[in-house]
Amino acid sequence: MSTDKIAVIGGDRRQAVIAAAYAKEGRECAVYALEGLDTGGATKSADLAGALSDACAVVLPLPVSRDGKLVNAPAAEDAPKLEEIEALCPPDTLILGGMIKADDFPTHKVRDYYAGEDLKLYNTLPTAEGALAIAMNELPTTIHGTKTLVLGFGRVGKALGFLLRGFGADIWIATRNSTERAVCEIMGFNTVDYPQLAELLPTVGLIFNTVPKIIFDRPLLEKIGNDVPVIDLATHPGGVDAAAAKELGKKLIWALSLPGKVAPVTAGEYIKKAIDNIMKEEGIL
Repeated sequence: MSTDKIAVIGGDRRQAVIAAAYAKEGRECAVYALEGLDTGGATKSADLAGALSDACAVVLPLPVSRDGKLVNAPAAEDAPKLEEIEALCPPDTLILGGMIKADDFPTHKVRDYYAGEDLKLYNTLPTAEGALAIAMNELPTTIHGTKTLVLGFGRVGKALGFLLRGFGADIWIATRNSTERAVCEIMGFNTVDYPQLAELLPTVGLIFNTVPKIIFDRPLLEKIGNDVPVIDLATHPGGVDAAAAKELGKKLIWALSLPGKVAPVTAGEYIKKAIDNIMKEEGIL
């Protein structure tokens, strides 16, 4: 088996960026299910078996699959099946993917490049920038001076706070964590406890949620102005009762996977850094 070939299967422009980067570095790189995307000097394989043949590592998308059966391949007419990759990969091939499930590839070693803290941290900046772009498109006013509520002060919440401060927003952070509250106050952000949200919401002009738990139920949604953008960045189930928001006529935008949508080149470069670190650990690079 080749000790150099990398196969990049499925995904979007982020994976195309990764493939082009490996080819530019002089590594043999084959791609499949990336139709119509610029993959640079990478070899476009006519079939899945050809792409996987002799590969020392296979790079799958983030997320690997959306239905547990097919590779996440929005650029392909026919997405390959996970079981096909399992069957066609040489036995000692390393399979890498974002949010990958080892059970899908029981005879191979798998590594989740999204499991490490590094990529999650890298992704906070394009996520925050994308969220601000949505806000600027939805707001009838400037972000400067707008009373802005951010729910949660984790990775994305911190990145949002940093960028919003640069825009001159009137920033309010909702957090239950006393340590996070102290950090907010040191950084000059206002803080609010969750029980006090009902009092604050009528005066807020922009809301970002980063908490993957329903916070905005009907009673809280009734406190929000109908023209106030509520941008939910949290993974399923999100932080907003979407059915209630629709019934009440609220401006809810559930914005997932922003790095790949708003900054695919940068996001692809970030993923490649995480993959390179893993392959160095595995002795492939």
